[in-house]
Amino acid sequence: MFTKRQEAELITSLQWRGEIPLKFAYLWEGSKNRENIAKKRSWWWINLTEKVLLSKRINDFLKSFENKEKINVFDVWCWDGLPILPILDELNKNGVKFRYVPLDISQELLDIAEKNIQSRYDCEIKKILFDFELWNFSETTYDLKIWGYSNLLCFMWSTVWNFWDKNRVLSNMRDSMWIDDFLLIGVEMTNFSKINKVIQHYQWDLIERFHYFIPNQINIIKEDTNFIATWNDKDNQIEARIIINKNQNVKIWKYNFILEKDEQILVWRSTKFNERSFTKLLSDSWFRTELLTTTSDRSYVLSLLQPTRYSV
Repeated sequence: MFTKRQEAELITSLQWRGEIPLKFAYLWEGSKNRENIAKKRSWWWINLTEKVLLSKRINDFLKSFENKEKINVFDVWCWDGLPILPILDELNKNGVKFRYVPLDISQELLDIAEKNIQSRYDCEIKKILFDFELWNFSETTYDLKIWGYSNLLCFMWSTVWNFWDKNRVLSNMRDSMWIDDFLLIGVEMTNFSKINKVIQHYQWDLIERFHYFIPNQINIIKEDTNFIATWNDKDNQIEARIIINKNQNVKIWKYNFILEKDEQILVWRSTKFNERSFTKLLSDSWFRTELLTTTSDRSYVLSLLQPTRYSV
């Protein structure tokens, strides 16, 4: 089950913020729920959009690695490993030696990603079990640069925007990078005047099943709750909550407490951006934009970044 640190973080989040951190939903059997969502989304909505855009502009992104014969491809929050296939396909086609480095909080998702990549490429794979919401991984990026490798970090499928403290996650990413490393990151652009259409994407059975995985583990009974997705206009984010309809006796290891009727537990947040707010966030996090490209309808952005040299 949970590590001691995860238990403490979960209890603190529930009692002080009324939140179950989304990252815990990826653990153990929850990885299967996440894999099912990934498969469903791989041929529709933003995931297909990102794949098409990445495939179209892949050579532009990889020009930054011209004359580089060996590349570490870090797949941060790797899911099933499939989002970065256009990158690996292009490297493989051009005879560039690459090492696949998936990072995730879930050992199960790391194993799924490893299996998917192994079935396609003859490459070294180095799996890293890691919670990058808490720390940076600069020792790993340094160690893997030995013997002439360059580093490309990939944060795909808009995953970073689901975290409670996005600035901290981006800071940990930046602090994991060396001055000549690159970060490729994707984000959906949102028309805030049509937010009700966006909310509909978060109201289907697979999403709900995914979010109930951890509540079920800690004794919250689904039949005594409701699940809702709403828009937070102040923070520009969609929020999914579980509403308690009947007192629930929560149990986390040896720790017990009561969630009372009408309490709401946040189980998902997805911050939305336009181009201005997105580029400002990156600048405020001390990233320099090397290349930014959008779909023709400007609904999705992929950006290649480097850490700003004089950040402090």
